[in-house]
Formats: sequence, structure tokens, C-alpha cells
Amino acid sequence: MKNLKNIFKIAPVLALAFGGSAQALTINFNHAADMDARALAGFQAAANRWSAVLHDDVTVNLNIGFSVLSPGVLGSTGSTRGTLSYEEYREALKADAWGATDQAAISHLSNNKCLNVYMNGTAGNPNGAGSATPFLDNDCDANNQTIRMTWANARALGLTAAHDSTVDGSVSFSSTFNWDFNPDDGVDSNAFDFIGVATHEIGHALGFVSGVDTLDGNRGPQFLDSQFTYIAPADLFRCSTASKAAGADIDFSADSREKSFSFDNCDTTLATFSTGVTYGDGRQASHWKDNLGIGILDPTAAYGEHMYISAMDLKMYDAIGWNVVPEPGTFALLGFGLFGMFGLRRRNKA
Repeated sequence: MKNLKNIFKIAPVLALAFGGSAQALTINFNHAADMDARALAGFQAAANRWSAVLHDDVTVNLNIGFSVLSPGVLGSTGSTRGTLSYEEYREALKADAWGATDQAAISHLSNNKCLNVYMNGTAGNPNGAGSATPFLDNDCDANNQTIRMTWANARALGLTAAHDSTVDGSVSFSSTFNWDFNPDDGVDSNAFDFIGVATHEIGHALGFVSGVDTLDGNRGPQFLDSQFTYIAPADLFRCSTASKAAGADIDFSADSREKSFSFDNCDTTLATFSTGVTYGDGRQASHWKDNLGIGILDPTAAYGEHMYISAMDLKMYDAIGWNVVPEPGTFALLGFGLFGMFGLRRRNKA
């Protein structure tokens, strides 16, 4: 049996004290001795922004640097990941829940051992091997009961050591773009917001990722559905009208249909996701829908754009296991730039 291409990479996390609390997230940066001082300060500023709103006493170790990346890519993130059962993850979420967003997120999660997954492609598709038509995968194979998450996200939930020397991930920035390292006085019209992009990339390490990107890059008759053990925490809140009608808990399909962020399996839509580079809308599924101003995890950034963490961003992080202070329902837009990449791309001018 062939091996899936692991295109699902992510990075580390952060979270820190808020309002004088003793709890604080610490981010340790590993970098070359000759790294540009402006870039290093920019990374720290991005970490501080997350620290102001994520309230978990964990340490994240992150490699950072500059390199030549793929054309059009501003930054990219790779992270250490781990797997556990869906049941274990669900119980950890319940134990960690304390606010209204947490309660809303866990209230509609399946209480079964296995998830009913709406997906397409794969050798076992009843519509034909590798068919693009989605089907309900409810056979309780490995993919139905496995969660794959970033190490940082696991730290926040107490699923692994809160403080140790494990490297949680790496963030690389393209050295071929013009960067503005001080967005507080506006972002130059011919430059990109460095702190914003750094915030975005760190955000992927925190756990805003999607296993749909792996299916999107490997869809076809050569793989069984059971091999796609890549359901990420954020995917538990990914649905569509079709997946709901089929009786699925999540929509894990790689196609261009609209996919929603929802706590009640699409009875209510909070926001929309991107759907995939290959078979979707051209953007990685580990992002919000492109260019709708939903939040920091938009898949593209533009020259002169100052990026911000939104209430919707924090609602997602709260749902997947981070302790957000204040609760997203009372959160006003913070005056700091954010954006990043799991492959954050340059947005072409209109």
C-alpha cells in the first residue's frame, strides 16, 4: 500500500497571562545567532499578542528563520504532532471547559467512540473507487476514531508535558519579500506586515489546522479511507448542509462545496472555511475562507495590509482547547496585526 504524502504540517503555540494572572504561556525561540534583529523582535511581538489572550501555563519551543520559499509564499509552518483517540480528546476538552464558548463547542460533539465522517475519494468509496462524490464513512475504522493535533494544542489540554524541551515546530519566512517590521504606524504600501504574518504562522502551531489538506493532496483510489487518520481538532467543527443531511458528524471532503465553522453541526454557521488547494477553492483547508475578513487565519495577505486577531479566531482557539481571556463573546478587535501561513500566500492586487 502506498504511503500518503504528509502535506499536513503545522507549528507551535503560545498563550500567556491576562489581567495579572499567574498563569502564562512562554515561547522559546531558537534562531541563528546572526538573525536580523528586526525579525527577532517581530516574532516576539507576535508571541506577545497571543499571550495577551490565551491563558494556558505552557511552554512552546519554536525554531524560526528566513529562507527562500516557494513562489508567492510569505511564510510557512511545520510542527510536531501527535495522535490520540477521539474519545480521549473529547474528554480532555470537557475537563478543560470553563466558559460559554467551551460549553457550546462540546455540547454537540458525538458521544460515541467513533465519528461519522463525510468524505470523498479513497478506494472504498461506494460511489466508485476514488470517486469525487462524498459518502458517509461510519465503519469505525482508524480514521473515524483518531485525532491528530499539534503538540502545542496538546500541551494546552494537559495531554502532554506543559514544560519540556520538545521542539513544537518551525516557522520560516521568505527572504524575497519586502517586510514592514512596525505596523503600528501603518504598513508600507509596498511591504507586508511581518508581525501579522508571524502571528498567523504561530496560530497554525497553536492548532488551527485541517486534515482535509492531506486528503486534498492524496485523493484517489490508491488509498483506503482508514488511512486518513488526520482529523484535526478544528475539523470537529467543520460541516456542510450535505454532511448534516447524511447523518455525519463532520465534513472531511476535499471538494469545492461550502464548509462551515459551526458548534451545532451546521444548524448555525459561525464562519466559512477554505476548502483545499487541489480540489477545493485553491486555498488550504487550514484557513478561513479567503479575503472575507474573518480573521487572522485568512489564507492570503496583501501589500500594505495590517492584520488583526478577531473574535472569530479566538472562538476557534477556545473551542479546540485553549483558554481564551476574555471570552470571545465579549472580545473587541485587538489593535495588533496578525496573519500567517501554513502556507500564507501573497494576495494579488485587485
